[in-house]
Amino acid sequence: MARAETPTTREAPKDAPTVANNPPPIAPPSPDAPPQKVEEAKTTAKAAALTPIVPSPKNPLHPAFQLYAEIDLPILGIGVVFAESRLTRSQPAFCAPLCNPAGLNSLDRTTAGYWSPGWQTASDYGLYAIGAGAATLLFLDEGFLPGLNDAAVVAEAGLAATAAATIMTLAAGRPRPFLYGEKAPLSDRNGPDAGLSFLSSHAAISFAIATSTVVTMRRLHPHSKAPWIVMAVGGAMASFVGAARVLGGMHFITDVVGGAVVGTSLGVLVPSLHASPVAIVPIAGDGQRGLALSARF
Repeated sequence: MARAETPTTREAPKDAPTVANNPPPIAPPSPDAPPQKVEEAKTTAKAAALTPIVPSPKNPLHPAFQLYAEIDLPILGIGVVFAESRLTRSQPAFCAPLCNPAGLNSLDRTTAGYWSPGWQTASDYGLYAIGAGAATLLFLDEGFLPGLNDAAVVAEAGLAATAAATIMTLAAGRPRPFLYGEKAPLSDRNGPDAGLSFLSSHAAISFAIATSTVVTMRRLHPHSKAPWIVMAVGGAMASFVGAARVLGGMHFITDVVGGAVVGTSLGVLVPSLHASPVAIVPIAGDGQRGLALSARF
């Protein structure tokens, strides 16, 4: 879980600090530095330090991620706004109520005209199951508060995928597959949602949640088979959601593939940008050399 920041293998002295209750210290000042300047530097460093959000100081090995109020709260807020932005679309697709499949590529043409409310519902439930399963896994593995901390990072990955999918969907304005046939009700074919095909937000969110949960479990249990099991189960569930969106006539195959790529990428990126609450830091000075465990509470 912790990463060594120095190649030295010397042990830290017994009286070395193991917990950092304050912001990371500034570099050791020069012996000739005026005391006033040193204190001003310490004050500046303290004022610039981020505000950590740590739910439980009892076990620094859980949670897997360190949250900061100045970073994570804005990300969650922006993600929610972007997720709701697609609801502002009011105009129907440019070719509604019936589009010509001649302009589609050969792969997507194979699913033109698909329509199945049953598969659409199945995709919704599949997405809910992935989110609930990820949260339940973290709560059972870490406890409620640390699990809630790490679930917030997984949620950030899902919201980031939603934001990316929303931007691309609104920009592309691609008609959904059911517009290339007459199986869907006329009200759906003339609705504003009919022009939101590329890319699949269901696929993007599903793969983002599944992948970020794998990254979380790998950080919590680096030597366990648990991350591989989560990868297999989560990947299968996310793939089911993507396939259901195609069979339901809501997305073309390329929409789902694009969503899977974006979701998987953000599922790796977002958790990786979060540091661990625990780190191995070097100790040097006053005749001491070695490594010490540093935890932020």
